[in-house]
Amino acid sequence: MRIPRGLDRDTFEIIEGWPYVEGLLIDVFGTRVGLRVLRRWYGSDVPNYVDAPGNRAEILELLADIAAATDTIRDLETGEPVVRFTHASEIKAGRDGQYGVLCHFDDLFSGHSHDIALERLRRAA
Repeated sequence: MRIPRGLDRDTFEIIEGWPYVEGLLIDVFGTRVGLRVLRRWYGSDVPNYVDAPGNRAEILELLADIAAATDTIRDLETGEPVVRFTHASEIKAGRDGQYGVLCHFDDLFSGHSHDIALERLRRAA
């Protein structure tokens, strides 16, 4: 599999590998489904969990939405997935809607594992 590359969302410089995929993850998790006019399918339901009750059912649905959104990130030329959500750890949720999850991903182009804290994803929403 080739190394994915594209534009950095802040600097518009060409980047490749995990920094590019990480930017895609943050963007897809922070974009509500249906928000983009020409890509109605793009995005996730992750923003819907901001200030949601932190019970087990909500956390399970959140993790399912993270996995589903991760599966939409594909190589633009081949259509192959470039990243896989493997598991979550350090899950903290309170009844006040504050939560935190450490998400673990495998990039499929180099085989390395990476982590992203959900608090970072929340700021992108």
